[in-house]
Amino acid sequence: MIRRRVLLTAFALLGWVGGPASASAETSTIRMPGKFFDPPRTTVVATDLVVFRNNDLVTHDVRIGGGVFDSGPIVRFSSWSQRVDQPGGYPFVCTLHPFMTGNLDVLAATVAAEPDSVLAGEPLTLSGRAPAGTTNVGVEQSVSGEAWTMAGPGVAPAPDGSFEAIVAAVEGASYRVTTPAGASRPVAPHVQAGVDVHLVAERKRRHTSVRVRTMPAPKGITATLELYSRWHFRWRSQRRAKLDARGGAAFRLPASRRTFARVALSRGRHGPVIARSGVVSLRTGRAAVDPDTIRPPGDHHDGHDGHG
Repeated sequence: MIRRRVLLTAFALLGWVGGPASASAETSTIRMPGKFFDPPRTTVVATDLVVFRNNDLVTHDVRIGGGVFDSGPIVRFSSWSQRVDQPGGYPFVCTLHPFMTGNLDVLAATVAAEPDSVLAGEPLTLSGRAPAGTTNVGVEQSVSGEAWTMAGPGVAPAPDGSFEAIVAAVEGASYRVTTPAGASRPVAPHVQAGVDVHLVAERKRRHTSVRVRTMPAPKGITATLELYSRWHFRWRSQRRAKLDARGGAAFRLPASRRTFARVALSRGRHGPVIARSGVVSLRTGRAAVDPDTIRPPGDHHDGHDGHG
């Protein structure tokens, strides 16, 4: 009879917390396999459902002081559910076994940033979860510990609270999201101010070697070798290579190619250009003036040193 009353109480509480706001919320389970809570610390988003499941052979209960919640007896192999809408830290205890303690961390939202290493100005994706039913999530940034300011127009999350926002990466910035329940914990992705690209051409008897070096070495970057077309008066992409762990790449060309070369860096094959090297002459191997700066479009005069 006692077990039946507890189960009915649990089902009643489940119905009480299962209103429209929590229809799409996530559920986290805290088990009592013995005289301890597993896991001892749980992090959830406000409006998530927390289920305390007693897998022990003896009765337990769960209480948070101040009247936040008190499960009453939870007999063996039964469970009790609760939702906490207010963000904060909530230590709980089994009053029948006071050495059984745990902590429930309720967040206003979660947020993560990717990629974890990005160049200033590149797109930075912020994703996470707000309380279910939230209609708008604000995006804020703080540069070098200064005041928080808006980093975009905000985003409307899905019914379960999940969201994704894209902002421009700023060096030294931390990011957070805001909801009616409060602000998330900030994230601070690694943002490089920029990258220096150095290009060296070494002309040998049968081929010309073009080597790329970058500082600092960025991750996940593709180097595209561009050669200048004298006939079309513009740069054309020729070959691509992934930068190695040291930020380097190499290209090999026939020695007969005597035009100008430069390298463009991008994240992925078709991503926007994030940096370019200076221009080198494949004839001499030395740095050269960019032909675009000395020959206006449509002008068929070579305008350089006569080497193409």
